[in-house]
Amino acid sequence: MIALHWAGAAIILALLAIGWAMVYGGLDSATTFDLYQRHKSLGFVALALTAARLAARFAGPAPPAPVSSIWERGLAAFAQGALYLLTIGAIASGWLVVSTSPLPIPTRFFDLFVIPNIAQPDPSLFARAELAHKLAAWGIAFLIALHVAGALKHYFVNRDDVLTRMLPNRSKLRVAQPLKRHQSRTRFPTAGLATRRPRP
Repeated sequence: MIALHWAGAAIILALLAIGWAMVYGGLDSATTFDLYQRHKSLGFVALALTAARLAARFAGPAPPAPVSSIWERGLAAFAQGALYLLTIGAIASGWLVVSTSPLPIPTRFFDLFVIPNIAQPDPSLFARAELAHKLAAWGIAFLIALHVAGALKHYFVNRDDVLTRMLPNRSKLRVAQPLKRHQSRTRFPTAGLATRRPRP
């Protein structure tokens, strides 16, 4: 599950970066075309990884929730569910953008085979799908920022292992446990003995 988490995160971040470069990068047409093809191929990789993560989530028990307030647990559950929905929505709307585009450019998955379209060219549907795709991408970016902020809060403020248990080789990072908690267990283990008076 951890490997799927980080693989999916890497693909989504790559998709966001490529999408931003395609739209706002001011690149030449040839480079932009290549980025579009790479973006479409990675989108289907993200679809497969999202499906695998959902299957793994429903196949096994969910990890124990950290000790936190009700509103934090509710916000985390909402953000996770919304991230899944927006990811699927972004991929579906992107597939619809490609399918309904006035330019009939086939989607070649890493130049291996052609992925079929799911609709006929339609300028009106194309415009709506393009808007939905952009909104979903911005929503994903916002939720990723919220997710990272929550993980950092658990690490630096709550001082728990929510972040470290999702990192590779997390057993080596146990040393990052709270210093105060460690000191409370080790400082002055014989406190109170100094006040005892020796018997005559």
